[in-house]
Amino acid sequence: MKHVYTILLFLLTWGVPVIAQTPGGDKPTPSGAERVQSLKVAFITKALNLTYEEAEKFWPIYNEFQDKRDVVRKQLQANRQKVKDGAETLSTEELMKLADEEMTLRQQDLDLQKEMHEKLKKVLPAKKLAQLYVAEEDFKKELLQMLKEDNKKPEPGKPK
Repeated sequence: MKHVYTILLFLLTWGVPVIAQTPGGDKPTPSGAERVQSLKVAFITKALNLTYEEAEKFWPIYNEFQDKRDVVRKQLQANRQKVKDGAETLSTEELMKLADEEMTLRQQDLDLQKEMHEKLKKVLPAKKLAQLYVAEEDFKKELLQMLKEDNKKPEPGKPK
């Protein structure tokens, strides 16, 4: 039963894109973000060897954390873009405010991580909780590797 959830996630992860790309299918192809999210779910589930019961408790907490973290990261990106675009025209006060907000947002991100950690301590064994942080880093590395490989592929119709 442990592996049923992993197999189901694997099928959903790889089956949906295949079905979505079937000619005449009425389902749209998943966006890049949706595909990455599906890959991440499968990767973490497999790396942690989550049971069905653990997964039922883990994913709502983890997804809530990711949603909150996305808000913080979008604000960080927006602020960094303001600095890039206006570093020469923004006042010293405006630049200092953006720099201070950078630290505030980084602290918010850390606070969210701590909050998630405390919640997950109640639903995962210590070994799986510790493995989560390793799995997240491993997933980032694998995703970067996939992107590198994808960039090496020649575009259809273009000479090498």
